[in-house]
Amino acid sequence: MSKLKAYILDRFANTNRNYTSWIDQSPYDCEIVEHVAPNWTVPSDAGIVITHMHYRWEEVSAMRRIVEENQVPVLVLADGVLEYRNTWENPSIADGAIFQPLMAHKLACIGRGQARTIESWDNVGKCEVVGLPRFDEMIGSECLPVQPSGPFRLLVTSANTPAFTSAQRKQVVKSLKDLYARVSHNPWAGKRKIQIHWRLTDGLAAEVGLPHEQVPVKERLTLTEAIENSDAVITTPSTIYLESVIKRRPTAILDYSNSPQYFNSAWNITAPVHISPILEELVEPPPAKMMFQRATLHDQLECGSAATPRLLALINAMVTHGSSARQNGTKIDLPPRILADPQQGIQVVESEFDKSTLFPDNPIFLEESVVRLQGELNQAVQRLGQLPAELDRKDADIVRKDKHIQQLSGFLDEAWQRVAELREKEANYIDQLKEKSHGYACASNQLDALDKALQATLNRFRLQRAETQMKTQVKPQKKAAEIPTNQPVSNQNIAKKAA
Repeated sequence: MSKLKAYILDRFANTNRNYTSWIDQSPYDCEIVEHVAPNWTVPSDAGIVITHMHYRWEEVSAMRRIVEENQVPVLVLADGVLEYRNTWENPSIADGAIFQPLMAHKLACIGRGQARTIESWDNVGKCEVVGLPRFDEMIGSECLPVQPSGPFRLLVTSANTPAFTSAQRKQVVKSLKDLYARVSHNPWAGKRKIQIHWRLTDGLAAEVGLPHEQVPVKERLTLTEAIENSDAVITTPSTIYLESVIKRRPTAILDYSNSPQYFNSAWNITAPVHISPILEELVEPPPAKMMFQRATLHDQLECGSAATPRLLALINAMVTHGSSARQNGTKIDLPPRILADPQQGIQVVESEFDKSTLFPDNPIFLEESVVRLQGELNQAVQRLGQLPAELDRKDADIVRKDKHIQQLSGFLDEAWQRVAELREKEANYIDQLKEKSHGYACASNQLDALDKALQATLNRFRLQRAETQMKTQVKPQKKAAEIPTNQPVSNQNIAKKAA
């Protein structure tokens, strides 16, 4: 058999950094297949088939057939971060086209987090944590420091494909317009003036309404250079986020869709209200958030060392397994994990884990004198040795006080019982008073009635007596007038009398 080759199913592999970053170091000659048809026949000298094109029907159909034949191993390269909208809300991609299932024997994932997510889609044992070879030049290399003063250099970027539907595009444009309006209305963040550099794709600059001078026709800086010449970065969901974090820039995700994020970020702008406070923090990022950003990077991207050696080791192992299977007339049987994990799944401790930085207001973590700390520690140890005896004494005091409290509690119970009895008697007495008061009220009403009756009777009696007295006084006068006198009566008197 002639020397085995690696066949790459991508017509642009000669210019695509997913391949050019490692192809020259490959232990196998790489043959680029420019036109892939569903019935593409695998050459006899194929040791492995490699591609990152896993969602077009032509490649997928060919890959499915090769996998089913199970004689030549197929490796898919993950070329960036997973994006929820691209996976689940992209109408231009068929449902399930994003690794559901994986039409290959193995997937070279960029990080552990990505591997966990894709394996949860019924791809158990098919993921290998490799990293991104095209990032190898950045990993471990020196980068320009962030400026602590002067203009606050803010880079705003967007993914190559920032949206997949018209509704998503409106959200992206709205988020960028809000950010532009905030910076135009108030170009300050903290005590530093914002010097913003826009690097937008897909015609977004015109839709946002950026002034012409802020819309570069041709970028003078590469993306890596633009990141290094900034103090902070705001980007739509994109692999740009990883590049920025590698360069130790505080980086925020701008995503008004508020979709689930397959990679964690310390700052997320999902609404206009988030813009100003996040700008303030990007100027002076809290150390704890910077440590979180760095720690989660190691879950999102395998970057403890260069990715190319891991990818080449994976390719070589897959070629070896496939060649052995063909020689023995058996099917390819790859182990769940080919690449060894030197960390054994253990998270590394970040250099940012510095308590004097994380807790700047705590003087204990600012103390650098070991001798002084030893003296204070020795005093603390001695003091701790005295505490058990003191605790025993306090326990005894507590026991005595507890007994005293129990006695007082008994007295209080008796007192409360006595009070309850007195209150019951008081209530009964009040009820009796109420009954008597009601009787007194009835008797008083009766007396009032009798008094009124007597008064009326007395009034009638007085009236009758007055009438009687008047009658007794008038009658004697008439009789006296009728009695004749001894004096002679004149005719005149008789006539008056008659009258």
